[in-house]
Amino acid sequence: MTVSLEAVPRDRDALIAGAGIAEKYGRISIINIPDLLRFPVRSWEGCEILRQHRQNRPGGPELMPHLRAIDFDPEKPFPHVECLRANEVKKVLVISGDPPKEKAGLIHKTYPTETVPFIKKLKAEMPELQVYAAFDPYRTNIRFELDYVRAKEDAGAEGFMSQPFFDTRLLEIYAEYLEGKNVFWGISPVLSPSNRNYWESRNRAIFPKNFRPDLFWNVDFGRRVLHFCEAHDFNIYLMPIKVDLESYLGGIFG
Repeated sequence: MTVSLEAVPRDRDALIAGAGIAEKYGRISIINIPDLLRFPVRSWEGCEILRQHRQNRPGGPELMPHLRAIDFDPEKPFPHVECLRANEVKKVLVISGDPPKEKAGLIHKTYPTETVPFIKKLKAEMPELQVYAAFDPYRTNIRFELDYVRAKEDAGAEGFMSQPFFDTRLLEIYAEYLEGKNVFWGISPVLSPSNRNYWESRNRAIFPKNFRPDLFWNVDFGRRVLHFCEAHDFNIYLMPIKVDLESYLGGIFG
């Protein structure tokens, strides 16, 4: 089983600090770097920052930047080939990407690039790259999402990373259909009613009736998902947002 941890690049120091905490836990072998337009560090720049920071300390978790398909012109070569190769990036996660907010849209150009053709483009231009695709259990329905998984596989995706689950029963239903595939099941701590409201209203996430927005419930849930992944040959993707990272990871792996 592989464990991946998301480190949000709010700035250079925050990224290095988050990655440093992650490296204390030997079970974490991938650091995911999301690409969030509201922060100054882009995902591929985050890889360069962490690689330079490790210059005197070889090894450490692999780096996996997120790439927003809508940010790249389908008619031009992918512009970050040399950056990824120079920083020994072997895996990327492709997401569709949300359009920038109105003010950011004035300086951030986007394109009508869809995920499936972008995956094909990446595999053609960087055949050595392991491309992972996003998996969203809340997008529409099970049939649609499974068909979308198949289309991404046909385009060259070698694995999938899911949006966070908060209910093991829903996870088990999807896991039955995705048995044998290279899947990272996502989890993210939710520690306040407003945070829960965000996931329910923005992402249409589903919470069980026994859910509680506290660290104890979220750590217990994380441990249950970890054991499920170990037992069924899946991987886990930790997205520790708005939580004390050491307390959360220590609880799950302790």
